[in-house]
Order: sequence, then C-alpha cells, then structure tokens
Amino acid sequence: MAKLFSFASWNVENFHGEPVRAARIVDVVAARDPDVFAIYEVRGKDVYQHFMTRMPTHSFFLTENMPGGGIEILVGVRRSFPSFVTQRGEFQSQVPTLRPGAIATVHVGGSVFTLLFLHVKSFPDPRSWGLRDDMFQRVAGLKRTLDRMLGSEGPAKFLCLGDLNTMGLNATYNDVSDLTPAQEIRSLGRRLSAAGMRPLKKSRDETWWNGGTSLAPSALDHVFASRDLAFTDLGGFEVEVVGWPQQPDDTPRRRWIEEHSDHAMLYGEVAE
Repeated sequence: MAKLFSFASWNVENFHGEPVRAARIVDVVAARDPDVFAIYEVRGKDVYQHFMTRMPTHSFFLTENMPGGGIEILVGVRRSFPSFVTQRGEFQSQVPTLRPGAIATVHVGGSVFTLLFLHVKSFPDPRSWGLRDDMFQRVAGLKRTLDRMLGSEGPAKFLCLGDLNTMGLNATYNDVSDLTPAQEIRSLGRRLSAAGMRPLKKSRDETWWNGGTSLAPSALDHVFASRDLAFTDLGGFEVEVVGWPQQPDDTPRRRWIEEHSDHAMLYGEVAE
C-alpha cells in the first residue's frame, strides 16, 4: 500500500534550556521527517531556531495554557499539506494546569484526516486516574461527534495519539478497585472500540523507562485510529517505537535516555 502521509508523537520530557539536547531531539525528528507530528513538554523559545533551521518544510503551532509560560505541545505540519491546527480546552477536564489537546486537520489525497495529540494526566492515584478516564471519554465523544458531522460520508478518519500515561489505578488501602496498567490499556481499548477505533500495533509495547532499577519499562504512549484506516507495514508493525528500545542493551539505552528522553518516539504512516 502506498503511503499517504507520515506521523509522529514524542514526549521529550522538559524540553527547554538545553541547546545541545534540543539539537539532538530535532535531529531524531528530522531523520524520520514526519509530515505531521507533535512534541510534548516544550517551550517555544528554546526550540524555535532548531526546528526552523532543520525542518524548514514545516509550519509549527504551540498550545498555550500554563500560567507563566509552561511546557506545552508543539505541532508541526508539512507546508504542502492544507491544514488547520487548533487546541481543544475540553481535554484539560476543567483543570487549568493540564495541557489542552492539539488537533491537526489535514487534507491529503482528497480526504480529510483529524489527528488528536494528547498528553494526559500521569500517576496511578484515584484523582489522576479519574482525570485520565474523563479525557479518554472525551476522545470517544469527539470521534462520535465527527462521525455525526460527516453523516453518510463517514466514519471520520481519526487518530488519537500521544503520551496517554496508562499507569493503572492504585487506591490506597483499597485493592478492590485497583487496575494494573495492562487493565487500564484494555479498558481504554474497549471504550474506543465502541467508538469505532482500534489500537495500532507497535514494534515495542514499552515506550517509557527512566534507566533506573526501581521502575520497569512501561507502555505509556499509544496510537488509536479509526478502524477502517490502513497503515504502512513497518516490519510487521504499524507503529515504529524509535529511541532507547532500539538499543541493544541497558548501557546504550541509558545513554540514549540521558541524551534525548525517557520516552521513545512513535512513528507511523497512513496508507491509501
């Protein structure tokens, strides 16, 4: 199947104030050269020159919500693609310090694709899990709204991707309602399946590791897409996990984490 466009998503963890690290991170993105991508936890003033120099083929958009100029979501779209990028405050779940969602609507090959980039609330405590659950409900609601808007022309060509922080639920002194991370991922899959979406198969389940021994690698970053969309086969997978998981053992993995990010980048290609 021929590629229509490529996409990427990457939480680079406090991407600001370090020019050498910034250059490395932009080099990783530019090497894959995705048509549409999002980078999470950035400050515009620290990445502006790097992206403008290394990726002049793209236009960039930065969400804004954090008081005093916090870390945001940077969206890049190839300039040859007609596109419309907006931020969606409903994904803050009425918590001002959370990041809004970023939506890139792109026109490719005579079709309209909607990509929702999210960086949702982390931690397994009940409040954090509840905020994630609310955000995931809003993802399903947005997909259904787009389907209704299209009517007989639907369903919508929709992707939701990002750092979804599927850490499970740990209610102190109450193990009846606890969820493992795997259970939260399955629950999210069932919720989005009811809205006509499915998880894309990644080359590696685990996408986060801090390089230490107290926490195991975790599956935090995901791509969900409309069930009828097709994707390029990337070595038997639909999403390539780029970064520390590709290193041969823990020593180079730790070095890659230190030099880049403890999250891996997700890369995929929508096919005709």
